[in-house]
Formats: sequence, structure tokens, C-alpha cells
Amino acid sequence: MRISKPLCVGLSVLTLGVLAACGGGSDSTLQVSSGTVLKNVTVVNTRDGALSTGMSVIVDGGKIVQVTNQAVTTSGTAQSVDASGKFVVPGYLDMHAHVVETADLNPTFFPLLIANGVTGFREESDSDANKTRGAKVNADAAAGLLNAPEVIFNGGEAHLSPAVSALTASNNGMPSIDHLGAGWGLLLDCSADEAVIRADSLANGFKPPFPADYVPNPRAYDAAKNAPFYQRIVDTYSEAKCVTLNQAFVKNNTWQTPTLIRLRTQDWGNDALYRADPNLAYVEKTRIAGWNKLGDQFATLPASAVTTLQQFYGLQKKTVKLMQDNGVKIMAGSDVGGVWLIAGFSLLQEFRELADAGLTPLQVLQTTTLNPAQFLKREATMGTVEAGKNADLVLLDANPVASAANLEKISGVMLRGKYFPKTALDKMKSDVATAYAR
Repeated sequence: MRISKPLCVGLSVLTLGVLAACGGGSDSTLQVSSGTVLKNVTVVNTRDGALSTGMSVIVDGGKIVQVTNQAVTTSGTAQSVDASGKFVVPGYLDMHAHVVETADLNPTFFPLLIANGVTGFREESDSDANKTRGAKVNADAAAGLLNAPEVIFNGGEAHLSPAVSALTASNNGMPSIDHLGAGWGLLLDCSADEAVIRADSLANGFKPPFPADYVPNPRAYDAAKNAPFYQRIVDTYSEAKCVTLNQAFVKNNTWQTPTLIRLRTQDWGNDALYRADPNLAYVEKTRIAGWNKLGDQFATLPASAVTTLQQFYGLQKKTVKLMQDNGVKIMAGSDVGGVWLIAGFSLLQEFRELADAGLTPLQVLQTTTLNPAQFLKREATMGTVEAGKNADLVLLDANPVASAANLEKISGVMLRGKYFPKTALDKMKSDVATAYAR
């Protein structure tokens, strides 16, 4: 990239094209001859929610080169994007996903993720074979052979064993917990009758050795047998115990990826909201049939068991808000690849669930941007819209700090410095729907 200031004299262009100051100021004009410039955009600070209006974000080589309020003109091969009235945030990170293992069977996952602002995902299936596949995806994407979010490997599924308390796991150095521990998970730690319920559940509920995927899929899988244990946890819930647990999480730096949308699709697996979702147009018909079949299992359950499961989910949402209030670090993850979870759309659903749980719009934004960057120790390259960071960005039509719902109002996506306007994103989605309709 070349960035120059024609009104200045005797300037030399540096490697990235950022020139030394020469009396500049906001009235100086920068000329950009390559890369992409988002002009007149509002930059959202993911640290504190502050808004910087009338900014230009200059991108080249897959990196943000400069964020400035100076006037910018483009020439040569540089692309100019009029972002007036738009808000720019870092690309969304889905911190619990099952994509690489099914990408061959579901090649539509990548375009749907991009179209919904997902520029990176934490792959939970970290087998050697999957790591090889993920490395190839990243290499092909870096070479421009494939449009795909970054595949991030950082440990596999972080479920709790029903035999081990969340407090013990945290004290033993467990870096993160997913699905709130799965099953009854960490909510059992919040029961005033924890020891007795844990002993009874191990004696009469699931018994070790557990199946590879002992998490109900959906919860109808275990509700007839285990609903009484869920109900006992609900009935003996102690906020004081939960606060003590949260304090341990903070002390031990134990992160949480609740995947609330995954928990809801388990406990509300027969919800008409999912069966009638218009976004099912982006899912293979045989896959939808399988989801419906699993949802039908709820009809075989006692009504009291279904009520228990739904009460349990309400308590899980309450627990997430309590964790946020007590300083526990939370990341957004959708568990895409599971039942009723549609690539890309499921992360947007997770934002809704987190907001409904009581997180502020800024806190929701942080769960998918700043917080994952901190967890991954990659704050130098992601998490904020600043010079030197990866050019993975989402352009929004409305202020995400005013409402978390605005995170869904996507006007454009930048992935590795390549800009996809809304027309391109809409085509990605329509191409998937057309393919499945055939």
C-alpha cells in the first residue's frame, strides 16, 4: 500500500505506507493507492463502548494499516467503501463450533458463517485428522483459494464429569468450561443439597463410564430418567453458593462458554420456533428430518419432565447473568453442528439468548470479540478495531452498543482484508438455499 500526503513536502513512504507526520492534522489529506478504505464509519471501541465517528479504516495485506479521522482519497487499485451511517466492529468469533469435522458433508457452512459475520471459530473436535483438515482450510484461505473463517484449535470439548464438581475442576486448573458443564453441570455446585444429589445421580442416573456424547441430544434423551435430578437442583438452588463458585472462577481464571442456544435447543427441542424457522432453507432436508425426529421425542415425555427441563434452562440463564455480574469471563459459542443450530445464524441466536439473560449490549459484543482475543492471548491481532490488527471486520447498519439486536444488522464483512458487501453476503445465502432446494 502507498499512503501519501500530497500537501506535504519531502515525505518518504514507509513499508506499510504510513508516512511520518509533517505538520499534518485532521485537515491533511491522505492518498491511498491500494487495499481498501472504509470511509466515514463509526468505530466501536470494544473495551468501553466508546464511538469514534467520521473515521476511515485503511486496510491492506490482511491488516488494518491505519484508523484516522483525516480525509482520505483513493487511487490506483484501492477500493473505497462508503460507510456513512455504519458502525464497524471486529469480526465475530464463535468459540464453540463443530465445523471442520462436517465441512466435507456440509460445504455450505463456510459461506453461511461469513454471511453472518463469523470470521473465526474455535473448533472443538481437535483430533489429529481434524487439525490437519483445519490447517489446510487456513492455508487455502490465506492463499486466496477458499473463502473461509479462521479455524482456531484451543483444546477440545470442556465438559464437566458428573462425578467432579465445577469448583474442583476450576481449582485443578481447568481453563474453560463449555455448556455450563453440560448435563446438570455446574448448576449442581449451586445446589444447597449438592453432595446428596451428586451421590444419588451417580448411583441412579448416568453412570461411568459415560458415552462419548453423554450430553442429551436433545434433552429428551435422558429426561424421563433424570428429570427428578434436574428438578432437585432447581428446588435447592442457592445463589450464595453460586456466588462462591463464581469467585473461584475469577480467582482461577476459569472462562465460560455457555452456549445458551445449544442448551435451549435441548430443553425446548420441540419448539415450533425451530420447526418453522425460515432459515431452515439453508439446511439439507435430510438433516432437518433428523432434527424433527429428535424433537418428536418430547411427545413421549411426561409433561412434568418437559416443564422441569424448561425451568432448568431458565435457571441456567440466571446463572450466566450472575457470572457476568461477578466478573467471570464469558465467551459466545453456538455449538454449531448440533440439533436446530444453523451455521452462522446460531451465533446470532446466542447473542439473543445472552441479551435475554441480562447481559448489556456491550457485554454481548465483548463475548464474541474482545473476550476471545484475551482468552486466546491474541489481543495483538484481534479483538479491537485498531492499526496492526487483523482486517477481520463486520460493518453494521446500527449501533451495537445501543442494542445487541443490532449485531444482526450486517451491512458488510471483511475477511482477511477482502471486503464482502451486503449484496455478496446475500448471494452466499441465496446460493445455499438454491442448492438445497434442488
